[in-house]
Amino acid sequence: MVTAAPTRDEAERPSGAMVSVVVPTRNRGQLAEARARWALAQPYVREVVFVVDGSADDTADRLRRLADQDARLHVLVNDRNVGPPKAKNMGIDATTSEWLFIIDDDDVPSTDLLVELLRVADEAGADVVGVPWFNLDTVQDVAESVARAPRSPGGPRLDQPGIFPETAWAPCVWMPANALFRRAVFDVVRYDEAYTGNFYREETDLYVSAARAGHRVLVTDRGYTYVRSRRGGGIDRQSKLRYEHSVLRNNWYFLRKHGAWLREQGLIRRPVPEQVSLFVRRMTPLARAARRRLTGWARR
Repeated sequence: MVTAAPTRDEAERPSGAMVSVVVPTRNRGQLAEARARWALAQPYVREVVFVVDGSADDTADRLRRLADQDARLHVLVNDRNVGPPKAKNMGIDATTSEWLFIIDDDDVPSTDLLVELLRVADEAGADVVGVPWFNLDTVQDVAESVARAPRSPGGPRLDQPGIFPETAWAPCVWMPANALFRRAVFDVVRYDEAYTGNFYREETDLYVSAARAGHRVLVTDRGYTYVRSRRGGGIDRQSKLRYEHSVLRNNWYFLRKHGAWLREQGLIRRPVPEQVSLFVRRMTPLARAARRRLTGWARR
């Protein structure tokens, strides 16, 4: 059996909390197995729920073999891909703990992250606690990147997830995917399954919805998560255009849903200028690439 190896004395468990870990995954068997082993080795983990969302590889088989060794691991398998929002909601429905930690399969958490998040939730009376997130290439040093990360009073900003708060914790709705949630949050809000395509903004939508429902949503400087960008492959121009179209469509849905409230809180400008700003930021690199291609063809 894969057994937990607590890094804190059991008597120090914050408020006697137990945690359910929820991980959606698709076609990333090796990463999924690594994340499952990590989750099962953490203190205070009651159960780990993986939602295998329409995978065509050996993800489900890898996880089932591990589940045979540790009954805390539960594997839900979708025959077809339903997308991250619905997959996460399915995982949430399968949990039983007071606290839920939701993490992407390719994100790597800092040491003792669950312990630190529980402590912040206990000390600050929080309902949601998240951390900054870093997108690193294959050679960037994690410790150096974290040490050089900027700090601001409110921590992460819209589309700038790698900023630490200046204090131990601060109110924030601009966090990335990985966070600790009190179960009561999901009695009121869920991941919005109206987000489609690349599901851009579905995570931010949840944090904003929780804050609007009166829950205390915080970011802490006591941890972080990061992902290693995988190079190679790439996508063709048509796929890239479809991706960017999804970004703009989902962002506009997000702004129509939450824009007035976010503006009242002083977190954004009016929705239309925000959408225009995003369009310019996303389209400028594509326009530059197209211009380079046209210049190259003209020189032939």
